[in-house]
Amino acid sequence: MSFETKKGIVYEPKNPELKSLYEVLKKNAPVLDGSRVFEELVEVYEALDFDLKEEKTNEPIVRAI
Repeated sequence: MSFETKKGIVYEPKNPELKSLYEVLKKNAPVLDGSRVFEELVEVYEALDFDLKEEKTNEPIVRAI
């Protein structure tokens, strides 16, 4: 699933932890789309989704003391 904004398409997250943020953005897009706050929230959402994908694919770092 996805929804469209003035800046492009926002896709549903792969990580379930971001599902609630995605739903809030989707619900409020018709009213807030185009506002600076909404655009920044979408950017934060997309950055978190990207970071969580990267974290999931990378092996954990083991530190030797």
